[in-house]
Amino acid sequence: MIRTGGERGFVTVDGRSVLIRRYGRGPAVFVIHGSPQSSRAVEAVCQTLAARGLTAIAPDTPGAGASDPLPLAEPNSADFARALHRLTETLGLSRVGLYGFHTGAATVAAFAALFPQNTAALVCDGLPAWTEAERARFLADYLPPFELRWDGSHMAWLWARMEAQTVFFPWHSTDPAERMSMAVSSPEHIHANAMDLLATGDAYRPVYRAAFTFRAEAVVDRLPSTALVASTASDVLAAHLDRPALAGRGLILPDIASLHDAAADHLAAHPGDPAPDHIGGGFLALGDDRLAVHRLSEGPGRPLVMLHDAGGSVTDLTAPTGRPVIALDLPGHGLSAEGWRGPIDWPETVRAALNALSLSDAEITGVGAGSVLASVLSGAEPLPCRVLGAPEPPPSLSPEWDGAHLIRAFRIASCERLFDPWYGRDPARRIDRPADLHTTHVRAVSLLRAHRRWSDLETWAVQATH
Repeated sequence: MIRTGGERGFVTVDGRSVLIRRYGRGPAVFVIHGSPQSSRAVEAVCQTLAARGLTAIAPDTPGAGASDPLPLAEPNSADFARALHRLTETLGLSRVGLYGFHTGAATVAAFAALFPQNTAALVCDGLPAWTEAERARFLADYLPPFELRWDGSHMAWLWARMEAQTVFFPWHSTDPAERMSMAVSSPEHIHANAMDLLATGDAYRPVYRAAFTFRAEAVVDRLPSTALVASTASDVLAAHLDRPALAGRGLILPDIASLHDAAADHLAAHPGDPAPDHIGGGFLALGDDRLAVHRLSEGPGRPLVMLHDAGGSVTDLTAPTGRPVIALDLPGHGLSAEGWRGPIDWPETVRAALNALSLSDAEITGVGAGSVLASVLSGAEPLPCRVLGAPEPPPSLSPEWDGAHLIRAFRIASCERLFDPWYGRDPARRIDRPADLHTTHVRAVSLLRAHRRWSDLETWAVQATH
């Protein structure tokens, strides 16, 4: 799986939860990703900015990744710019640098036009300048609904759609004249983009739609002198720099590394306010890795810690009310999926987290493999649970060139509600676990996030009960 770096945290802005990644220390630069992606997609430029002595702050756009959406049916780039401005205010920053890619470029351009006094400098990487014909075509056909199917065929559609985006522009074209001169992206790259869209679901459409309703001609004359509009030679939007709205304003660079270097130099030459020392919460540092910590309920009394099943996440848990309840996304699962490359000592890792959170005396409970882990942490004799382990070798959920791993995850999730273990597939192993299509899909996405840690945790739980 792709490992991403940076410090992560959640910030509450006007009641919305916003996930942020932070890289480096120094003047603040907000880095806004494209669609239908999340902040993990801009790590490379964030690392370059951090190496220049800047703080790259990369939020998940509202409605993308792990950030809550805006309370608007069809937000536009100006709406996203205002939301970004509120984020800068929440963090106590009055003047900032900005970098945006494609959809993000439209957002930062709108920000600079609306809030010039708060803009130290900006870099627009691939700023769109649509013709009316293009805008009408994309709004009509580019953003089809993401509809779940009982047979998992929506997973095949998703893979084909994300792969096609690396071959044609627009992605749904089959016209050789609209084929891009670039290699098909690696399975790992396509998988990362697919996981971003899976995190958002059908809500990807309003976020992406803002890119196509953006009008460069309405903002470019209001950009400050510290604006740099640039593109790589291979970017499909490079041709937009010759269009009337952007003619004479843009710079074409040979490759992405050159563009990132130029962006870092430009933003370092026009620094904004220093970034705060700490941004957001919700994650606990354990060495180089981060564990997601969720406070599900407040109240008096002894805290309750809840642990989810193998292959799941905290979203699977139902917390009691009236007492403090804390849930962890276990290593390699949910929002803790990034990192954790080496072997995991499950009890010791969770014990270290509980000690760091001053929860060593908390009551611990869990579901499935999480219940076995809770018993071991509590010093009780582990009770046999429904976890019976995965077949040997366990099924691979690693990215494959044809996207078969996405369908495999959905089929496993479907079988889990029919058989225990899921691979038993005979009348003796029959169970009747209620699960609608949405629940099955959510479980499949959780399995894809957990990847091999799903079977690792199940195997550990089986060994701990024998």
